[in-house]
Amino acid sequence: MKLKNGFNLIIVFCLSVAALIVLAVSFFTTIYYDMNIDVDFPQYGKENIPVLLILTAVSLFVLYKLYRRGKAFLTGKYALIFALGFCFCYCMMLILAIKPRAVNDSMSLNRVINEFMDGDYSSLTTPGEYLFYWPYQLGYVAFGQIVCTIFGRDNFFAWDIIQLISVMTTMYLLHRITREIFDDEVVCGLMDMLSAGCLFFYNYVTYIYGDILSMGPQTLALYMTLLYIKREKKRYILGAAVSIALAVMLKNNAQIALIAMSMLIIGSTVKGGSDLSGREIVKRLVERLLMVLILVLAVKAQGYAVESYYKKAANLTALPQGCPMESYIAMGLQESELEDGWYNGYHYTIYGEFNDYNKDAARDLAIASIKESLGSFVTRPLHGGRFLLRKFTTQWADPVCVSTHNLDLVSRHVENPTKMMYYLVFGEGSKILIWVMNVFMTICYLCVLICLKEMLRNKTVSPEAMLFLILIFGGMVFHEFWEGSSRYAMRYYIYWLPFAAAGLKTLFDRICVKIHGA
Repeated sequence: MKLKNGFNLIIVFCLSVAALIVLAVSFFTTIYYDMNIDVDFPQYGKENIPVLLILTAVSLFVLYKLYRRGKAFLTGKYALIFALGFCFCYCMMLILAIKPRAVNDSMSLNRVINEFMDGDYSSLTTPGEYLFYWPYQLGYVAFGQIVCTIFGRDNFFAWDIIQLISVMTTMYLLHRITREIFDDEVVCGLMDMLSAGCLFFYNYVTYIYGDILSMGPQTLALYMTLLYIKREKKRYILGAAVSIALAVMLKNNAQIALIAMSMLIIGSTVKGGSDLSGREIVKRLVERLLMVLILVLAVKAQGYAVESYYKKAANLTALPQGCPMESYIAMGLQESELEDGWYNGYHYTIYGEFNDYNKDAARDLAIASIKESLGSFVTRPLHGGRFLLRKFTTQWADPVCVSTHNLDLVSRHVENPTKMMYYLVFGEGSKILIWVMNVFMTICYLCVLICLKEMLRNKTVSPEAMLFLILIFGGMVFHEFWEGSSRYAMRYYIYWLPFAAAGLKTLFDRICVKIHGA
């Protein structure tokens, strides 16, 4: 148990340092995106510190008054109703004002889905076509065919509503997760109030892709895993298995959540304060290994089913190999004319017609690039440190998580644009939304730091909290080497919300003691 607790505290300490870096960088600088640019290209600008301080202080003052005088509101259902109501209204406003369409990869995938609906599988069988490069997107395509069968082709409003359901499911489950971790209705209420600042997450309701679609099932899988760890009821694992399989089907990055779930399930073999014999420990370990096996098999079975279906449909004996995953790591460690470590199109320089789409040859080139980058970091440690630090901050200290740039993208292809769209995306409304996200990031990371400091001071972390801390830590480490983007960081940033709420309550409790003596 001492070893396990020591490991937990190391993770908490590392996350505390990371949170401090993000808070400091986001306080003095801000990241923004120029309009009418086709690629994700973050730019650093000087933060307006006086305005940030005033808006942050006002926000904290309002929350404090609510905390002191509105406990009934925070502890009842009203806070949750407010959170979900605000989420629904804001997202619907974006959907109706912008009338978004599929763009970038999702536009290519929409074309593929329509072709598949017609029985044309050339995108999968013809060298140079989209799925010949990225066959791992077949899960998304399968889901898309189901959506088209039910709602019709190119029904982007239906896609947006499905994404809205995923967003609202995530926020509702975060309320339940907060209750399970902290067992405090006030913390739950504060989390609900803080959720009004999560515009970086809500903005993605207009960006049709696997990022948001997978968040609902991923969060459900995490919640079911949390319940299994607390209550040790096997039925929760079945729910977690189905949910994580769907999440991975829609977005491969959900496998990081699968790893976190597996680690915490195995780690729950021995609980603090329990007095188990060696035989009982072995029995519990075997049971948990079986639970992890169920999760892994569910994900594998989903992948096998999708692969088998499309091999038969396209009359293939095997799917295209696709671009090697190592190319994403190579790209994530490269300097670029755009942002270092972010997407730069490197895939197309090592995998294509020029080498007969030879995955092994492309993998060798990617590995050579990785070794070259790491070798450069070793021989030039200051340069390597600056590269990794900048890559970390461009992803995690971006208050909008590329969402404003994506609102720009989805607004360009709209027929009969509305005045509200121009106001929200290109006008003064955009500045207001950006300031909301700026202030939220400051409050969020300040309160997260307080929460993590309390964990370090108490020298104990609950398994339920560790499930999400391991997930966030894993996301930070993974995307420090993988292709970078604050769109990917968004998937983990949202899970800070329960810890920010707990830290906010701790802050308010201390203020109450100093001012009121209670």
